[in-house]
Amino acid sequence: MPTRSDRHPKLLRLIVLGDGTADAESLASALRVSTKTIRRDIAALCQLGFSIEPRHTATGRKTYWLAREAIANVKFTYDEAFALMLCRDGGRVFDGTPIGEAAENGFEKIAVALGPLERRYLDRMLPRVRRNTVGGDYSGHGPVVDALTLGVEDSKATFVTYRSARSTEPVTYDIHPYGIVEHRGTLYVVGYSCHHEEIRTWKVDRMLSAEVTEFPFERPRDFDLDAHFRGAFAIVTGDQPVRVRVRFTGTAARYVQEKRMHQTQTVTLRDDGTAEATFELTSTLEIRSWILSFGPAAEVLEPSELRQEIRQDLSAALEYYATADHPHKEPAS
Repeated sequence: MPTRSDRHPKLLRLIVLGDGTADAESLASALRVSTKTIRRDIAALCQLGFSIEPRHTATGRKTYWLAREAIANVKFTYDEAFALMLCRDGGRVFDGTPIGEAAENGFEKIAVALGPLERRYLDRMLPRVRRNTVGGDYSGHGPVVDALTLGVEDSKATFVTYRSARSTEPVTYDIHPYGIVEHRGTLYVVGYSCHHEEIRTWKVDRMLSAEVTEFPFERPRDFDLDAHFRGAFAIVTGDQPVRVRVRFTGTAARYVQEKRMHQTQTVTLRDDGTAEATFELTSTLEIRSWILSFGPAAEVLEPSELRQEIRQDLSAALEYYATADHPHKEPAS
């Protein structure tokens, strides 16, 4: 049986889509639980402030209705409204998608509810607060994001047409989407690939289309997004645990003390002013590029395989710069 936290969003969506026609029996069948569980969940949601109203049809059947345009008893203090408005740009990654449109509508309602004095304050403060919104542009991926969200919500198999970084032609296959991840302005989908028979991560930018099917799938009870990515430096995960230890010198030593790049990161300061950072990962692909960005200010101490890879990368770069008298130029046409 799905947990209450899994059921509640789905239950609300089913009631809204039913538009007053959904009864306890149909909701129980859709969520594969008992009618007693449905009634208990509805009572809990009402206590949280959702205005779910019981109705009776001409035949005496009891159905449920939820207003699409309001969530009862949700109120913001002025400082909460200010904070939300100042964080408005943080959700720009969803611009052009149904999620982005809903967020924009919500922010507009907050803006309208504020008085003229508060709006003048926001007009003065918003240009002085900036968040870096570099990332993907998903304005043309609205239908794809909508389909993926529905597939995640309803645990329905989804056909995706995907062009990987290494392939020249797109491929269509079915996936079981478990969740959506945003990392530095880029959207990813995590789920089970029926074609590859393993859990994979797909970049939404590379999806040409997505279509939700009517075929349900059973989401693994023990799957957790945070746990899945615990060994990833960013997005890429691996199968075997690996400890990465790096020595930083100069300003890089101070930087690594101030910047927490991973939840397992620990930093040890040495008497000579250097800093040793340790990470517990399952893949070194992404941290390899990060280490290279520090040039001579970072030295891999372990594992030896990563140290060798870094050495080869630096040797190849050094060889190129040593043999090239001038920057590479395209031949004249």
